[in-house]
Amino acid sequence: MRMVGPRTYGALARVLRASSFALTLIAASSALASLPARPAGGPAAGLSEHTARSLQHELSAEFATADLRLEVQQRAWQIVADRHYDPGFNGVDWQAVREKYRLPVIAAKSDAEMYLALKSMVRELKDSHTRVVTPRESADHRRFATLASGISLSVIDDQLLVIDVDPDSPAARADVRKGDVVVAIDNRQFDAAFLRSARDLPLTGADVTSSEAEPARQDEVSRFAQLRAVRRALQRMPDALPRAQLLTLQRDGEDQVTVTLMPEPLVRPPAVTAHVSDTGIAVLKLNRFSVRNRNDVEQALRRVADARALVLDLRGNGGGDYSQFMWLVRQFLPEPRVVLTQLFRRGDEQSARELRITPAETPFLKPLAVLTDRRSGSASELTATALLEQRDALIVGESTCGCVVAVRSEYVLPGAGGVRVSETGFRSAQGRRMEGEPLAPTIYAPPTLAHLRAGRDRALETAEKALLDRLLLDTAVQ
Repeated sequence: MRMVGPRTYGALARVLRASSFALTLIAASSALASLPARPAGGPAAGLSEHTARSLQHELSAEFATADLRLEVQQRAWQIVADRHYDPGFNGVDWQAVREKYRLPVIAAKSDAEMYLALKSMVRELKDSHTRVVTPRESADHRRFATLASGISLSVIDDQLLVIDVDPDSPAARADVRKGDVVVAIDNRQFDAAFLRSARDLPLTGADVTSSEAEPARQDEVSRFAQLRAVRRALQRMPDALPRAQLLTLQRDGEDQVTVTLMPEPLVRPPAVTAHVSDTGIAVLKLNRFSVRNRNDVEQALRRVADARALVLDLRGNGGGDYSQFMWLVRQFLPEPRVVLTQLFRRGDEQSARELRITPAETPFLKPLAVLTDRRSGSASELTATALLEQRDALIVGESTCGCVVAVRSEYVLPGAGGVRVSETGFRSAQGRRMEGEPLAPTIYAPPTLAHLRAGRDRALETAEKALLDRLLLDTAVQ
């Protein structure tokens, strides 16, 4: 299936100018059928880290005129209109959204501005997975790469804190530490006054880098809004060239220090770690869900099979392969169970289908706890919810992302960018909506400044203690 060329778009533009609005939809929908799609994950023919071009600082041939740009906008809009799993579009007037972004599309002076307009348009849906991606973003996603400095930030007590540092990253090499307070990045001050003013910042189409939904706990709502304000202040144009950032950090009992970080592509393939503590509690940590390391996960489960209980650490795990979620849940079920309902689009209606999972031959049936935070999304949330409802697992830490939908394909746009649209939604076995509604922990244990600076893991310590208490209770009952 070939991509439609600029000449075809020009011909269609002349038809659109001479046609009514209703015919515009029909013409665009017809052209949509000729647009190719590529897999949502894994290798894609004709697209790699070597072939994906960076965005132009001017308009490329595919976006050279206002008519061409409006046609591309129409295609992106129509893909979502035809394929999004929710015929009600999360309560958003999808036609009004298209009209809202016509002027930014017409006014775009570069490929980057064009993509920013398209990204903002689909962000109005407040759907975690529906997005427009540049060719570079699509290629990086497939090789598990992110252009980053290697730090994870959170807001605690009106302070912007480093809560994690990626090993072998610019931040690690610059000796950035957990518990460092970020006072400023370049010339942007992130002091208490800035963060307090952002406690009620709403999520809008401008937040193209924020996917998580608002949690139920009010203190978490404020913290998420504050972090959103930081992202918005630092947000750059799509595919902007990396540049060094100057961080001003405050450490306990020390003067302020400054470090310069140059983001670089951090490739983080699927990985699993496992160990058993002195108390007999196993800890299994997954950084993503992928069939590529299923054997590694299976071997790790065998190594901890004799543990008294297990902590599944899904913090920072944004999800991954749906089939790996099903496989992992099998390892903990005592019998066949309906674990969720899948939601699909059928024309203007929505259909539902239950998902029943059968257990593995030798499942782990001892007490469970799952560690989550705001970065736990998609397959991580499906797993945590299934284990909570089916195994009475403890959920410890912070609320999840609320990002629980599935993308089947990436629909190719002119210029090799793409539209990733949520074509499957989910409802838990107990009827809980999952997309847009973060899973709240049964035991709330966010990191604290004192724990971070002492090198302690509050959520893990809390989970281990809760599991030991549950083991004692089970022994007493017996």
